[in-house]
Amino acid sequence: MSMKQSFVAAVAAIAVLGATAVGSVFAAEEAKAPANGHKYPSIEKTSADAPKQFKMSKEFMGQVQKLPPEFVQQFKKMTAKHTRYSEEATARQVMMELLSDVQCVTAGLMVENGEMAADCAIRASRHRWPKGHLLAYVKLDQINVDSLSALPKVNETVEGGLERTAEFAIKKDFVSAGAEMGKVLSGCSTCHSLFRFGKGESPHIVE
Repeated sequence: MSMKQSFVAAVAAIAVLGATAVGSVFAAEEAKAPANGHKYPSIEKTSADAPKQFKMSKEFMGQVQKLPPEFVQQFKKMTAKHTRYSEEATARQVMMELLSDVQCVTAGLMVENGEMAADCAIRASRHRWPKGHLLAYVKLDQINVDSLSALPKVNETVEGGLERTAEFAIKKDFVSAGAEMGKVLSGCSTCHSLFRFGKGESPHIVE
């Protein structure tokens, strides 16, 4: 290679490196800017850290107040791991998020990607809480001990099963993980046969 060719090659290399460096600077600046100017309460959770207090209907509050204190405490303990609170998503929308994560678990198990399956399973088991509270989407005549007493068992089957699935997946025990997911889906069907959350906003949230 002649001296002239070497010089041209060097200039070209510097130009490419310069463009890469400038691109990196712009990429870094873009990464700092919030998407569409929206500021999330937590960039990791994309949910509020505390539930917003909505005004509920008198009929709803009357039914909730009839629940025995020990049952309310059991319910709170059962749902304590849900620390992400949406101020917009309805129960139906949260269930769609849960379905998406469950499908992700299934896909991860199918290709034996233990990390993917475990990540999605844990995210599903700790799904965000809908606007107003999950009970805000239950029919009034179901807000009683007789109807809600089925939830702890269903919760253990679904959310507990998802956590067990994650443990099996990380250990690459995909046979056990698949069997556990079968139980999870059965638990989902059981819950759906008992409770239907409707298609939209809660009828019990006044404002």
